[in-house]
Amino acid sequence: MERRAFVTLAGAALVGFPRVACATGGLDIAAPESQHTVRVLLASGAFEAPQPVDSWRFAWSGRTFRGSFGIVVLPDGRPGLVNTLPLDAYLYGVLSKEVAASWAPGAQQAQAIVARTYVLSKLRPEGTYDVVAGQGDQIYGGIESETVEGRASVDATAGTIVTFGGLPAHVAYSACCGGRTADAADVWKTPVPYLTSIADPHCAGTPGFAWQVELPFGTVAGAFGAQLAGIGALRSVDVRVDDPAARPRAIAFVGTASTFETTPAVFRTAVGSSLIRSAFVRQVAVEAGGTSLAVRGTGHGHGVGLCQWGARVMGGQGAAAADIVSFYLPGTALGRA
Repeated sequence: MERRAFVTLAGAALVGFPRVACATGGLDIAAPESQHTVRVLLASGAFEAPQPVDSWRFAWSGRTFRGSFGIVVLPDGRPGLVNTLPLDAYLYGVLSKEVAASWAPGAQQAQAIVARTYVLSKLRPEGTYDVVAGQGDQIYGGIESETVEGRASVDATAGTIVTFGGLPAHVAYSACCGGRTADAADVWKTPVPYLTSIADPHCAGTPGFAWQVELPFGTVAGAFGAQLAGIGALRSVDVRVDDPAARPRAIAFVGTASTFETTPAVFRTAVGSSLIRSAFVRQVAVEAGGTSLAVRGTGHGHGVGLCQWGARVMGGQGAAAADIVSFYLPGTALGRA
């Protein structure tokens, strides 16, 4: 889950759509009402043609989607396939792609609230689409990715969003914070009062918590080029922290000629997030005479805001959605979209 970057809130478009029916996951065409809609970019470039199923569904790429579709011209000139549908119908296709249907209702409902808040901040009426159907925003798989539990969690939180000071909040979430959430200012250079680093005891020991990877030093050297070439022979790599309980502030490559220092976030981006699962790097050991690095860390994703695995544990312990949101986004409240 690498998306959910800090975004600026824009006005949300309203349009008449059939009401999303509670608990059934269906559409009640007899009761139209105004509600937010979202335009999801499903594909760009060359893609197979979608096929209408009925007035409110279409088939594409072996899956079925709620709402309508359209072909747009993207800013780069390529064609794009866009799915337009009510916000909560979109969330039906998101929720069980982001968290498991077996998770406690509190965790699933917290995810629904944060996901709804996130997508509202992405609505851009002047653009050709609002979000992409993947990790650039939120994973969306259409009707085939829906579950009874996921739809129930969306319905149970209908219209509920995260607010701060009476306004919609800027939210973020990732798979696992690794024991301490990250500060938005450290990750995106934009401070947010409720997206600061806090200790999280809940996600320890979960499947997304700890990781280790062996890297040829040549891979790292190639990622940084001349910046690392000038240090001479590698002697050590120091992970620098201001406090033992804090996330690291820098990674320093110490060589025979000089030292090169970078931030954990830049290190992760340069080497690749598929290898370095989070910026919460705990240790980098030099091995095989400086030709290899053993990198150990915790967490999965950027670590800002809600920790999904931590929310899962809190929900399993009986925490309600409001409690989970309040823990990970301190100072916020729940409000209406």
